[in-house]
Amino acid sequence: MDGDYFGWNLLLRTIAHDVQSDFDILVAVVHWHMTRKGFSCLGIGCDNIYVDTDKGSELLPDDWNAQGDVYRLRYVRDGELFILTAVKKEEMVALFNLIIMKNMDLKNVEFKVEDTVRGRTGSLTEVLNDAPNVLKKIDEKLLISKAEQDSWKAKEKARRERHDLDDEQSSPLEVRGFDVHRRFPENPFSVGRGDLDPLGRLGGGMLFPSPDMPFAGGIPDPGFGIPGGLPRGAVPPGARFDPFAPQPTNPLRGPGGGRPRGGSPDNDHFPPPGYNDMFM
Repeated sequence: MDGDYFGWNLLLRTIAHDVQSDFDILVAVVHWHMTRKGFSCLGIGCDNIYVDTDKGSELLPDDWNAQGDVYRLRYVRDGELFILTAVKKEEMVALFNLIIMKNMDLKNVEFKVEDTVRGRTGSLTEVLNDAPNVLKKIDEKLLISKAEQDSWKAKEKARRERHDLDDEQSSPLEVRGFDVHRRFPENPFSVGRGDLDPLGRLGGGMLFPSPDMPFAGGIPDPGFGIPGGLPRGAVPPGARFDPFAPQPTNPLRGPGGGRPRGGSPDNDHFPPPGYNDMFM
């Protein structure tokens, strides 16, 4: 049976002078089992930066148990960083947390130290009560399996490839979300400018600013051109109607200080009588 626990005796000899409590033995067991599953220890602390030049080890680092009641150890497997935290709780309970830094997933397992540890020297079966079940509990509750890690790494790779493909298929010259029918606000100083263009391209004709001007509210109103003195419906639908009064000089206020009036002015489609008689 002890042949299944290869490496434990070697590890225990390297830390024999450092072990100070049963809690230390349990931390050493978790570390040893993690190295059997492909993890390498980078050292103490919780630094979340890993570079390829960092070298892992199957041994526990210096001062691994000189961190008070909370031990923190850094591990790497297949280029992914893990942080192991071992906490001494009340009533001699040991809590282990393993954080997967790639996705910040957290796994944990808890042991009652006095029920788990039976000694500080010897083989694993001499150190632990029911060693097979202790290791099984670590596997099921604390560690992420190699197959599980490979699975989510493959999913992450596929997600990145889809993202890169979407970036390649999108044209860098494409302008998204642009409405070709969008009408931009007119220059408030272009009133009357359209009357000077024989092709009518410039807009902004007449003597009064249209509601499209920035300071005119820009909210079309179908009632524009019908003086406020007439009720809605007074002019039959489709009938030509010219206002019998000039439009308000202040486009922000209606007649008598009413609400602002919008919409395009009511243009005349026929020239007035004698428009070309210079003597009139």
